[in-house]
Amino acid sequence: MHRTASLIICLAYLLGISLARVPGIAYFWLLAAGVSALAMPRVWRKGPRGGVWFGAGLVGFLGTVYLQAVIPQPAADEVARYANQEVTVAGVVLDQPTLNRNQRLRFRFETQTVLSLESEEPAQEPVSVSGTLYVTVDPQQGQALHPGLAVRLSGWLYEPSAPQNPTGFDFRDYLARQGIFAGLRAETVHWQGATETSAWGWWQLRDRIVASHRQGLGTTRGSLVSAMVLGRQAVSLPYEVRDRFIDVGLAHALAASGFHVSLILGTVLGLGKRWGDRRTVFVATGVLLFYVGLVGWQPSVLRAALMGFAGLLGLALERRVNPLGALLLAAVILLLLNPLWIEDLGFQLSFLATLGLVVTVPGLVKAMDWCPPGLSPLLAVPVAAMLWTLPLQLAVFGQMPTYSILANLLATPFLVVVTLGGFVSAIAALMSPELGQLLVWGLDYPVRGLLAIVTWISQRPQGAIVVQPLQLWQVLGLYALIGGGWLVQQQRYSRRHWFYGVGVVMALLILLLPGSLAKANLLRVTVFATNREPAIALQQGWNTTLIYGGDPQVTRYGVLPFLQQEGVNRLEAAIATSSAGEGWDLLLAEATPRSLYRLSEVGLFGDNGGTFLAPGTELMQQSIQITSQSNRPPIVRLQVGDRTWLVVGNLSPDQQRDLLQRHRFAAVDYLVFFGRRFEEAFLTEIRPTVILMPSAIAAEAAEPVTDLGARLLYLDEVGAIQWTSETGLQGLLETTPSRRDLS
Repeated sequence: MHRTASLIICLAYLLGISLARVPGIAYFWLLAAGVSALAMPRVWRKGPRGGVWFGAGLVGFLGTVYLQAVIPQPAADEVARYANQEVTVAGVVLDQPTLNRNQRLRFRFETQTVLSLESEEPAQEPVSVSGTLYVTVDPQQGQALHPGLAVRLSGWLYEPSAPQNPTGFDFRDYLARQGIFAGLRAETVHWQGATETSAWGWWQLRDRIVASHRQGLGTTRGSLVSAMVLGRQAVSLPYEVRDRFIDVGLAHALAASGFHVSLILGTVLGLGKRWGDRRTVFVATGVLLFYVGLVGWQPSVLRAALMGFAGLLGLALERRVNPLGALLLAAVILLLLNPLWIEDLGFQLSFLATLGLVVTVPGLVKAMDWCPPGLSPLLAVPVAAMLWTLPLQLAVFGQMPTYSILANLLATPFLVVVTLGGFVSAIAALMSPELGQLLVWGLDYPVRGLLAIVTWISQRPQGAIVVQPLQLWQVLGLYALIGGGWLVQQQRYSRRHWFYGVGVVMALLILLLPGSLAKANLLRVTVFATNREPAIALQQGWNTTLIYGGDPQVTRYGVLPFLQQEGVNRLEAAIATSSAGEGWDLLLAEATPRSLYRLSEVGLFGDNGGTFLAPGTELMQQSIQITSQSNRPPIVRLQVGDRTWLVVGNLSPDQQRDLLQRHRFAAVDYLVFFGRRFEEAFLTEIRPTVILMPSAIAAEAAEPVTDLGARLLYLDEVGAIQWTSETGLQGLLETTPSRRDLS
């Protein structure tokens, strides 16, 4: 009974913080506490008494209040109030800087003083402030930065913006959850007067290990070994390597987690058989604490460390530890320390994967008794982890790696060798960097083999299973089926295979039926928020056509996430408005089009790639008609349903007048224009109802628009625009009246 009561209390706390952001949920918990205390003892006569249920409701209420209380809020003297100007600030570096995708160093910076402001006189007095900044700086400027260093930084202080494109990364929310409300693009690091605020830190040990690995194996392979020991958050691992591991389902190899803790404890326990259980437990606990300090307070490694410590405690007390109970207790302890971790995707995936290993692996191993004894666990572990994380992955990303099980099966021997070897070389590097270099050099061939496997699998066709991202009810339904399957396995029903078959059919219906119905009658245009070149997605049912310029930032943070959300891994057609672009490499690697066209006479990438759409050429796709009206400059006319669109590049007024002499233009409903100024005669000829532009233009340039009565919408203000025949135009930015009709 005590176990049942403890389980109910723990689950109430987890549920309380999970639902804390639902409006009015605190009142629900108070009501639930009273109702459940009266009703549950009558419904469940052999269950806990009313006091336990009342306590559970109260714990849920306290969990909700606790999370709401710790949500970061800007202070009155927050440095973010000086945003959108050039500043010089003084403070302390909090993190070891690592490279971002733009090859700039990034780190957190505790701000103490604002020394100068662009809007104030140079002789102003320093202003004391508080708050943490997200700082990026050129590597040459910040290569000597490290945690605990007090310096001055000069650059542009900005307020993070909400995502402007569908499924775009919400950088503002990401920083806000860490208590960061402003960023600084630092241009200068002032080293004069820099001081150390602490004489020692864990970062020194990490740097020593990383430097030794890189000197022994080179930057790429050495950084990979370091990431497999310390986790990718502590190492500037090249993003192309990181992305390959994630794409093939081996992200866990680059995150300090249960895999690493299991290897450490297994090695220590194996070596300590002659020492006696208690001495071995003492040594293993010390090693575990040292590893946690070395890699930092990451949720995944803390969860693994707590479960590892529970196992060690059971060994010392000669008692059997319930792994499921240990996992639940670890979750509660961590979420008492920081309830906001419940919203962290890494935390969620880590616990779900571990839950799958605890409850599903034993049954899978028994079901695979036809396999060789050493092979069944290698297969069962990735299958169990994939099964329990799949609904969440599909809800967030809309896809999962196709070859995840194959990748784990082939890579596991290399992962074990490289990770164990990395630990040994890391310990040696702490004592002698030269010895660490020598030992890590012995891992050269295993690391090359691991990279070869990951590269080969990442190049296989159809590398991801793509569906539309799941809704909450679909996720809950899938987890209900997975949990039901586990309960059936535990009860060992004679007809359990019948239950499994019905469960699989229901899972497929939950996964595929809603998306198929939604796509059946879909006709939609999405104009992405871009600065220089167009990015427009035309959707007709399951077919998607992209009109695109090739900007890599738009591809990485706008187009590819959108296609993943829509369950698109193959485009019906792609139309290039420019002759080349790094973004095309990224796009074609993820969503190969059946047909590739270009508006430029020069072939894509200089190899005559793509079919040239000469002026007057038409492409017909059911309810969508695409017409090339000009290639110098590129202009495209779209007929989508009963609406007409004209997509025009960056044209000067002189070019617009020249176009009017060479071409005749019919009236359109929507004009997508990337120029800076309008020629009144050009607008008079096409007479658009709505004009979409990247950003605000000079007031005098908008006069022809006002005279014609057209509506002018700036994409940087309303975000990406989506059109359907039912809803008209809708802006997607959360900071504007989004989801309202703009037409």
